[in-house]
Amino acid sequence: MKNNIPLKVFPYFVVISYFFLIFSIKLLGPTKLVYPDEFPTSCPDDSVKCVMIGPIPHRGDELTELRFESSLELVMTEVNNWISSEPRTNIVGEWENQTHSVFTTKFLRFEDDFIVNGHCEDDSTIIYVYSSSRLGISDLGLNEKRVDNFVNYLSNIELPKESCD
Repeated sequence: MKNNIPLKVFPYFVVISYFFLIFSIKLLGPTKLVYPDEFPTSCPDDSVKCVMIGPIPHRGDELTELRFESSLELVMTEVNNWISSEPRTNIVGEWENQTHSVFTTKFLRFEDDFIVNGHCEDDSTIIYVYSSSRLGISDLGLNEKRVDNFVNYLSNIELPKESCD
């Protein structure tokens, strides 16, 4: 009968360990809201957990920008539509020219920041994207896949031609 006690305790140990792990992840990687004037300018050179579409691109097919012949308001609306359609995603900050959202992985509940910043240049809307895991040394390709899906979505929608204002 003594040998059965560890087998009865094991499922409880697994559940308690899982919740302790989730709590630790939340504690070690809290949400820090990124305001528009704090938008990251680059990813660390050797990072495999960060993707940047911007003036200093990193991964993400080395794109330096996404350009649209439509208003900033319409483009940002589509940005938020895509973010809201993704599972386990929460918009934590939303401004006229930037959205900061958090994507949470399914089982271990790691959180990744996904920040989209827009501005007007001439009559076009320019979009920069920053996506990064908060913890760990690798994102196992999730941020790059997320950014690719985002770029594909925006590339395939019809936006009315309007001047960016």
